[in-house]
Amino acid sequence: MEPQLDHERRFWPHLMHVAKEEVEPIASRRLFADLAAGLPAQAFSRTRTAMLRAAGMQIGPSSLVQGPLRITGRGNPCRDISIGTFTMISGSLHADIGAPIRIGDRVRIGHDVSLLTVDHDVGPEEMRSGPRKYGQIEIGDGAWLASRVVVLPGVRIGAGSIVGAGSVVTRDVPDNTLVAGVPARFVRSLGPGKHLEQPPEETPQSSRSFLRHG
Repeated sequence: MEPQLDHERRFWPHLMHVAKEEVEPIASRRLFADLAAGLPAQAFSRTRTAMLRAAGMQIGPSSLVQGPLRITGRGNPCRDISIGTFTMISGSLHADIGAPIRIGDRVRIGHDVSLLTVDHDVGPEEMRSGPRKYGQIEIGDGAWLASRVVVLPGVRIGAGSIVGAGSVVTRDVPDNTLVAGVPARFVRSLGPGKHLEQPPEETPQSSRSFLRHG
């Protein structure tokens, strides 16, 4: 077979494969998430949340996403994100999806948080970023992630725990524990606290009624 003809026969299937990968995010429900990311922060919270549900995210009743979500991953990664009830995400939030992210009930996530389920093994000197590896992230009920927290693959943050602002969480956090730092380390254990009967007053007035009634 002539080299030119062989090249052409391999080129067109390759082009079709690349085009399919490029068009897939636009043709899928993921488009709703991309559109939601363009809404102004701290506005259109209920619209944004509804669009993310339409994109395939599982979001429980009385939960709100108040700022942009940047969701990266192949296909429609929105399907690998689940959020419980009465949870609030301030945004912006970056979720890098190669494995599921599970966020529980009554969770609070601050600004500029990153949840990263994709990592790399250390490669040879020619390319230190080696083969990809993945790990699910789980955030337990009632946890609070302050602003600019980074959670790495395979981490479970226990129920009722707090992660201090700017922390990088590299390992599991036990229930009812305060951690902080880079990497995040144990600060102290947390008591049970007082039961909340209604949304806190710092919740925007426009959202308070929605949070009470779903």
